[in-house]
Amino acid sequence: MELSNKDKAAAIQNSIETSTLEETGLIHPTSYKQHNPNVETGLQAILALHDQMPMHKVYTNVVRQFQDGDYGFVHIDYFLFDYTAAFDIHRFENGVSVEHWDNLQINPRKLNKSGRTMTDGKTKAIDHHKTDSNKKIAQDFVQNILIDGNLGDISKYFDGDRLIQHNPHMGDGVKEFIDVLSEWEKEGKPQKYTQIHKVLGEGNFVLVLSEGYLGGEHSAFYDLYRIEEDKIVEHWDVIEAIPEPDRRKNTNGKF
Repeated sequence: MELSNKDKAAAIQNSIETSTLEETGLIHPTSYKQHNPNVETGLQAILALHDQMPMHKVYTNVVRQFQDGDYGFVHIDYFLFDYTAAFDIHRFENGVSVEHWDNLQINPRKLNKSGRTMTDGKTKAIDHHKTDSNKKIAQDFVQNILIDGNLGDISKYFDGDRLIQHNPHMGDGVKEFIDVLSEWEKEGKPQKYTQIHKVLGEGNFVLVLSEGYLGGEHSAFYDLYRIEEDKIVEHWDVIEAIPEPDRRKNTNGKF
């Protein structure tokens, strides 16, 4: 039986630890479009990168795996060159990955204010019949609140103050989320979202890929939301700086 797209995405990322990427046959050997700006495009560039990793330390732990049509996307606890939390996305054609996006952030490996890590929490999708409506809720939240700044509407997206938070710099709660963003603004290192690029979902889990600035640094925001009864109840994120064009190793764009 052929693997699902989410199982294929997980298998590709797990093959880093076992050094079996080429053997999996899950990446197109000649047509593999890379959106990680720090890696050249194509399969051979990935294999060359793996050769540079400290393999005695490398591990991959796929914590969550989902799919949305031709896309498989996974949430991972890694050691690559350092302890890392990441999202990886693969687009499949004819059974193999032909395009890849990711976002990586150094994992402090400490508990946040509410005793949570960057990757713990619920892992299994439910409410598959509500995938489209849940994607709309998450997209509308990012656009209306984080981009347009309509904080007066924030109660539409949450059940009171309930928000399970995995960002390492915040604790649980909607008020805490708003307070921290306000504090960062006052400190001159605001988190600003400017554009949504992609929304992927399976059931009650939705991943939103956005562009913006963190403390003035051009950044990519990957936000994963878990939704219950039309309200956001849990949030994970990975934030990564986007290098200037002259420092990028491919011309495919981050998104």
